[in-house]
Amino acid sequence: MNPRPPRFYRWVKPQIDVIKINIDATIHDTEVGIETIALDSDGFVLGGREVYLDYKMDVQWAEAEALREGFVWARDNNVARAIFENDCAGLVNWFRFRREDISIFRFRLKNIFNLLDSSIEFEIEWVARSSNRVADGLCKLAIDKSCTFSFNLEYSSDIHRLVLIDAC
Repeated sequence: MNPRPPRFYRWVKPQIDVIKINIDATIHDTEVGIETIALDSDGFVLGGREVYLDYKMDVQWAEAEALREGFVWARDNNVARAIFENDCAGLVNWFRFRREDISIFRFRLKNIFNLLDSSIEFEIEWVARSSNRVADGLCKLAIDKSCTFSFNLEYSSDIHRLVLIDAC
């Protein structure tokens, strides 16, 4: 029997009036890299934020913090319609189905959800890691450089290189 070949996914353009915000978190030992990158329907980078944290964190908590960063970016940049993409299925499912329980993690997710203004129309979608390569690469960059910074339409060559690689 032949194994199935690996399936590779690519970034899919959103509708013209929708901003796609890819979010991700990477953990390396006791360091966490969190990344948000926003792209328009033509694939142009509108901005984003890299966050470096120097303490141990569970992967779901790190992904939740990445989503919080994405929500804050959308709110601060007056985004009207957005699709948030993340490769953490548990996090995406919680927001899609809004499960109720009394855990501290679920309480934190509710607080993150409340960050978005009701005027922002949004969806949260799961994407395969291979579709989130820019965000994953930028998380690793935040850890490598041990820094936190925001960027807009003018961004560093490191970010530009990752965007070009993902476009191919």
